[in-house]
Amino acid sequence: MFARAYHTIILPDASVMKMAVACFDDAGCFVDCHPLGSEEPFVEWVGGTLDLRKIKKVLPGGLS
Repeated sequence: MFARAYHTIILPDASVMKMAVACFDDAGCFVDCHPLGSEEPFVEWVGGTLDLRKIKKVLPGGLS
């Protein structure tokens, strides 16, 4: 599993999370996301925008 932080994450339902972390499994499938509250270990800062509506590998029930 790996995690990346973005300025903006656009969720599949078109809602927006600002300053958030997206978690992916080892195959690169989106698993979960959460707001970035403070510095987190093992999170790669990417910046920019992640649009989950364009990702084909979203696991069912992948949003908390």
